[in-house]
Amino acid sequence: MSKLNILFMTFSVVTLGIATYLVSGMIGTIAGSNGKLTVQIVASGSVSIVLLLISAMFTHIASLRISTTHSVISTILVYLVMYAYQLKRIYTDKRLKQSWKNPRKFQERTLQKLLAENKDTEYGKRYDFGSTSSMALFREKHPLTTYEHYAGDIDRMTKGECNVILKRKPPRYGLTSGSTGKGKVIPISKESDVTLFEGIMYSMAVLRKDVFPQRSVLQKGLLFYTEPTPRVTPDGTSLGPVSRMDADKKLFCAMVYSPPLASLNETDPVVATYLDLLFSLKDRNLGYVMGRLTTAVFSALRHLEKDWRKMVYDIEHGTINKELKVSEDARTALEATMVPDKRRADELRHEFEKGFCGIMRRVWPYMHYIVAVDATGYGDILAEGYAKGIPIYSGFYSSTELPIIGYELNQGQLGGSHRYAFLLTSTVYEFIPEEDMFVQEPKTLFIDEIEVGKVYELVGSCVNGLYRFRFGDVIKVVDFLDNCPVIEFQYRSGLVLNVRAEKMDSATLHNVITKVISHWPKVTLVDYACAENCMLDGGGDQNEVNPYYVIFIEVDRDTCDQSIDEVDSAGDQGIDEVDSPRELLDISKQHLGMVDEVLCKTSFTYNSFREKAEIAPPRVYLVKPGSFDKLNEFVMNNTTASHNQFKNPRKLRSPEMVGLMMRNTIECLE
Repeated sequence: MSKLNILFMTFSVVTLGIATYLVSGMIGTIAGSNGKLTVQIVASGSVSIVLLLISAMFTHIASLRISTTHSVISTILVYLVMYAYQLKRIYTDKRLKQSWKNPRKFQERTLQKLLAENKDTEYGKRYDFGSTSSMALFREKHPLTTYEHYAGDIDRMTKGECNVILKRKPPRYGLTSGSTGKGKVIPISKESDVTLFEGIMYSMAVLRKDVFPQRSVLQKGLLFYTEPTPRVTPDGTSLGPVSRMDADKKLFCAMVYSPPLASLNETDPVVATYLDLLFSLKDRNLGYVMGRLTTAVFSALRHLEKDWRKMVYDIEHGTINKELKVSEDARTALEATMVPDKRRADELRHEFEKGFCGIMRRVWPYMHYIVAVDATGYGDILAEGYAKGIPIYSGFYSSTELPIIGYELNQGQLGGSHRYAFLLTSTVYEFIPEEDMFVQEPKTLFIDEIEVGKVYELVGSCVNGLYRFRFGDVIKVVDFLDNCPVIEFQYRSGLVLNVRAEKMDSATLHNVITKVISHWPKVTLVDYACAENCMLDGGGDQNEVNPYYVIFIEVDRDTCDQSIDEVDSAGDQGIDEVDSPRELLDISKQHLGMVDEVLCKTSFTYNSFREKAEIAPPRVYLVKPGSFDKLNEFVMNNTTASHNQFKNPRKLRSPEMVGLMMRNTIECLE
């Protein structure tokens, strides 16, 4: 039992004693007044009831596992807030179940609400929102859209024009990851922010109450968060990723997560990660991890493996590492919360010295789950290594453009797929069959027209002022919950690489590769493919804490045919038995390094992650002639694709495919 548990048990006894004293006095007063109620009796009775309730609350708190970094005030506030959301969940559950029984009815209502809100805007008048009475009519009158459809109007909004797309001025703008040097700017309405926050709280309430009831509401979580670089639009409105937190949310997060407020303001990812881990390691009672992406969790734990000795020293001595580049004000605030704890330091040191397989469960024995989206396959690596035995849960499905799309149903199933049921009250959905995704004007289906087993591109009309918007997600219908489709995310159309939420799309990567090859001496591009390093055996370079791209390139040139053939014929004899292929091709490591240089110049988001050292330089491999023929043959033999459907794979989605290419490499930029 911790000091806080003992303290709250003491509070309970004291308040119960006061309540008992008041009740006994009230009984005496009633007896002396011949049973007549007086103001004094009513007041004493009311105070007694309140004190009894407070005593019951303190007794319950004393019975729970409490994070060691809580204060008395934060313990009480978090307890009240979390149970308030548990009560609110009763209404949310009822509403969701009603919508799932009649999804088309709720979708029609949602559309009318969206159109009514913005019918008098310039955009609403342009598309006659006021006289659009159904989803079918809206589908006829309004075109399918992409970002380019809104770019001009949004640009005007960011310069201060009002009533363009949204009736109300958005409190902030979301910035998506740019693939052409500039991210897409999305207006984020107040309704969208509320939907997202309440969706997160609902999802966490479901997870704690239904899936892991043994987790106490007073166990803090480990939050991995780096403050984005502050940006504003021309009219001064906040601009940044949707994940960016305002001051109020940071105050709340400082109560429910282990990192203190000062660390939530850090813009240096190395510093932020160190502090997130340091303050979480202090708390043996940590209950869960909030990581957003599994890549972020994996990368942070690699930092832990590298820097654990420094962190243990800080915990033992109550310090903040002197080498950490922290402002003096932040350092002062952080060190004020550090108390020397040799016992915890010795415990951590003992576990770290054993190795890092299953380290999360060993240093946090009461940890129940990880909340992170596994978009790149790092979930499997975590489950087999650092996080062995701890289930990974995504919680909900969302995007920058749309708020909450759906809630996860199979919460916390270790190794299970992530399935979602739609939230039908903030977005109206349409579905393009996968085979029609690249048709000029594809036909869309409504939510009551799609089928189990089919794959669709998701289209949405939402509270952010985007209508019939193709945001790129492709989903598969795997079941029905009542009458509502249950879906699994499949992929993003056009997306190739995504190790840090940078969302490198296929068009950008193609332009980069072709531009780089055009500067190589006397060679032509045969083919290329790429993968995230998690597809490599063991996750790739164990000395590299950050994720990176793996790119395979096959080239040809007339003057080098004989030399290339010699390299290819060496085959199983090993590369070392022939002359350097790179020299024979006149391709230097400088040429291979151009891939990283051009990626930085082409993609704003990739460059920002590289500048912050959150993405490592890519490993660029030249492969033997015929390597892609072997790859294509492998894919054809291991999938259901026919020759008429077959497209050369640009992203290698399995370790087997990556392993095949690695066995055919002839040169690499390490």
